[in-house]
Amino acid sequence: MGLGVRWTLHGDGKTPAPGAEVRPDERLSWPRTFGLGAQHVAAVFGASFVAPSHP
Repeated sequence: MGLGVRWTLHGDGKTPAPGAEVRPDERLSWPRTFGLGAQHVAAVFGASFVAPSHP
């Protein structure tokens, strides 16, 4: 059962070549994709709830 998204693996799935871009229809390996997603969630949480100061 899929979500209707047909991603292809970018290169070897580990490291993009220098200057290469991972297109919207591509992905890295699942562990790297999950790791980058977790990093994004942490950054968004920090920017949204921890960093703002109230005047």
